[in-house]
Amino acid sequence: METKHRELREAVERIALVDAHAHNLVALDSSFPFLRCFSEAEGEALDLAPHSLSFKRSLRDLAEIYKCKPSLSSVESHRRSCGLPSVGLKCFEAANISVLFIDDGIKFDKMHNWEQHNSFVPAVGRILRIEYMAETILNEETDDRPTWTLKSFTEIFLRRIKSYPFFADKIVGLKSIAAYRSGLQIDTEVSWRAAEEGLLADLSSGRPVRIKNKSFIDYLFTCSLEVAVSFGLPMQIHTGFGDKDLDLRLCNPLHLRGVLEDKRFAKCRLVLLHASYPFSKEASYLASVYPQVYLDFGLAVPKLSTQGMISSVKELLELAPIKKVMFSTDGYAFPEAFYLGAKRAREVVFSVLSNACDDGDLTILEAVEAVEDIFRQNALQLYNMNGVIGSISCKYFGPSKRTPRIAPSDDIVFVRIMWVDTSGQHRCRVIPAKRFYEVVKNNGVGLTVVSMGMTSFIDAPADGTNLTNCGARHEEIVLGDMQLQPGQAWEYCPRDSLRRVAKILQDEFNLVVNAGFENEFYLLKNVIRDGKQEWAPFDLTPYCSSSAFDSLSSILQEVNFSLQSLEISVEQLHAESGKGQFEIALGHKASTLAADHLVFTREVIRAVARKHGLLATFVPKYYLDEIGSGSHVHLSLWKDGKNVFMGSESSKTEHGMSEIGEKFMAGVFHHLPSILAFICPLPNSYDRLQPNTWSGAYHCWGKENKEAPMRTSCPPGVSSGYVSNFELKSFDGCANPHIGLSAIIAAGIDGLRRNLALPKPTESNPTDHLSELKRLPKELQESIEALVGDQILKDLIGDKLVTAVIAVRQAEVNYYKKNKDAYKQLIHRY
Repeated sequence: METKHRELREAVERIALVDAHAHNLVALDSSFPFLRCFSEAEGEALDLAPHSLSFKRSLRDLAEIYKCKPSLSSVESHRRSCGLPSVGLKCFEAANISVLFIDDGIKFDKMHNWEQHNSFVPAVGRILRIEYMAETILNEETDDRPTWTLKSFTEIFLRRIKSYPFFADKIVGLKSIAAYRSGLQIDTEVSWRAAEEGLLADLSSGRPVRIKNKSFIDYLFTCSLEVAVSFGLPMQIHTGFGDKDLDLRLCNPLHLRGVLEDKRFAKCRLVLLHASYPFSKEASYLASVYPQVYLDFGLAVPKLSTQGMISSVKELLELAPIKKVMFSTDGYAFPEAFYLGAKRAREVVFSVLSNACDDGDLTILEAVEAVEDIFRQNALQLYNMNGVIGSISCKYFGPSKRTPRIAPSDDIVFVRIMWVDTSGQHRCRVIPAKRFYEVVKNNGVGLTVVSMGMTSFIDAPADGTNLTNCGARHEEIVLGDMQLQPGQAWEYCPRDSLRRVAKILQDEFNLVVNAGFENEFYLLKNVIRDGKQEWAPFDLTPYCSSSAFDSLSSILQEVNFSLQSLEISVEQLHAESGKGQFEIALGHKASTLAADHLVFTREVIRAVARKHGLLATFVPKYYLDEIGSGSHVHLSLWKDGKNVFMGSESSKTEHGMSEIGEKFMAGVFHHLPSILAFICPLPNSYDRLQPNTWSGAYHCWGKENKEAPMRTSCPPGVSSGYVSNFELKSFDGCANPHIGLSAIIAAGIDGLRRNLALPKPTESNPTDHLSELKRLPKELQESIEALVGDQILKDLIGDKLVTAVIAVRQAEVNYYKKNKDAYKQLIHRY
């Protein structure tokens, strides 16, 4: 990517989209053919769709996101095996669509209600198709159905359309498909007699009634547009190409001149859909000279070839004001259609705007503003979304910021805005759902700065954090990101710290760290002993006990289902060695997403346990005489979709990893004592880091050596002699995962910069090599001292955040030294 276009590329990739025109999804077993996802053709013409440029490109796009073979059968098999909820979440998450407008006037077999789409995107609006509404009225079977006249129909139609509670029902606009029926040369002065004759002609054609008479359609269009003007609603109009039902010659938007010149409609707002392709230049001209005309490029993107898409969008912008051009997917029936529309729209808009910058038409800053307008602001303003769901015009609303749900529900009452503080505790503000979507999603909530300076034993700032109870009015939290003001990250924000360090790794070495966490936790039950309540282990079974799993199977199934609903993949579950201890291992994801998933997983486990009267705790060493709980993390390096930590013919060390992998791992090894201050944050953490407990007490690494704090891993399927990742066993369940991964990646960057090498691996129990090995910090104080002297980590992570971490850790040391048994209360915090 050229440096001069980097800011533009980032804006395009991160912006949350408003999809201003789409249609309903269908069930997986719908008779509507999946091949229609790629083409407007039907029947025999559809059979040749796989030979089009857009089909071949789109199939590869889907194979990439599904990680399957690029064949139609493989993609269809994948979507059948996963189910619509999983496929839908994956596609909409990847598309990063925050608002969706649905025209539900086109009927598919086993179609979902428009409101059901709220399970995939935060906000859904409805587009009311006027021809469908009119046909619904004419086809209603009621005992008091009138003998139709134009007068009786008009009274019912206007009463019905005006009675819609537009804002409560989220109807954000009207739509006409006159182009499909009789063309766009609308006669706004159609006579009453001609319109009535047209109505009667359509009625005489049999049932169900299908409106197709031009005079009646022109009358219906004119009446509806008057209503739209009175309500201040835009009207979408199908223009340009579609399926073969339309006569393309009559779909040129220039035919709309009569409507645009009519004084009654001087204040109307018409949205020309589909880039009016192949009449994109004509549409651009209309938008430039008529204030009523706005443009939408859905369907043209992604249904055309790459050059066709670029040409069409470029032609729209040749004359039309940027403030009048809007994105939509025109997605329908299949979640994949929404993903493909969003993916290609980002690429096409970037191409067009970057070329405009190169040509001198735009500056980079102007192009970035155009991205915000085209993908978001123009639609929010045109469709009056501030009055429906609030102005959710945050600059960036990335996938990782999506608000999670513990379980699928259409009756959301509250939204938790969650963050993990410096001491690793999960904290949240709870907002009623209506207020969240109307206000908070845009403006955030105020938060005292002391929130990042609290300890595990008291909700007050630790000395030395430089954070006080004052100055809260400038700090905001928007879906877990801490900001001084919208778009400006706070130096103490853990998630931004991880993003910044990950970006350094990407910019300097073109590498991405993938992480997969293993969650160990104890399940405790409340029992009465000697008249007192206390917490006891859920069971007394050993490692991988089948009876332990049997007794907890229903609860673990509920946890797994809830995690699946959040698109969090579980790789395996089992009983651990401790009494009442279990482990849930997650699949690997890019580090930023992996950290988010770890937070959500902890929340799910605790919530489900609480629901069943149990307490789940991730405290490292609740029982001092039992095995501890860790949150081991497996780490790998990826470049261009390939695991480059693993050795290859061109790059392999004696340890089975690549040269770049060894340098990164060596950096982590070198900084491990100071990293422990991030990933082992409590004095209790060091009660766990003892010899012969599979936690890693000595400063060493090994190949599949589970007594070493760091070990390389060769899971099933990896060729002999190679390793695919390395595990850091010291990470525990009280650590802030974002800050912890920030420290690990920062250390890896140092290893890459300085070409560090690993020492010889320790092949047996480290206690057999005490003369050769150093003990890792035995207590938190030692880790703090190591971090105080680690300027490299301070510089990469951020001095302010590291200062706060050090102060909080020191407060933990001082408190628990004086209060030996206070760690027992940690089960209520972690």
